[in-house]
Amino acid sequence: MKNQTNEKDKTTQQSDANNIAVADVQAIVNSSTQVKALKEAHAIKLKELNLWLQNAQNEVNTEQDKEKQQALLQKYNAEFVLKKRDIALQYQQELKIVSENITQTVADEAKKKGFSMVIAKSIVIYGGEDITEEIAKIVK
Repeated sequence: MKNQTNEKDKTTQQSDANNIAVADVQAIVNSSTQVKALKEAHAIKLKELNLWLQNAQNEVNTEQDKEKQQALLQKYNAEFVLKKRDIALQYQQELKIVSENITQTVADEAKKKGFSMVIAKSIVIYGGEDITEEIAKIVK
């Protein structure tokens, strides 16, 4: 009787183990066209900000009156801080949306395939079915 109980426990454990998927989250994110487009747009905004900063520095440097120069410097420093903050906030908000979309895609695909759990591949030593490639194809 004890042997039958142990066999049932092993079968249950095996079916539970087969019900777990693993995914390389970083690989999925890196293959996402949404993430790539977001990074490119962010890089463009940073280049625009740097160009704006160079123009502001040139204007400050060409001003001969020290008081006006100091006022311009303070004005542009304040504007720079705001512009940089706004760019960072917008990037974080858009990245959060993309991340939520990827997470939802992983969850939807796991449910379709009958998985009860998806674990990050980086923390799994052994086991689980790797669904990284399937998810990466979907999020492209």
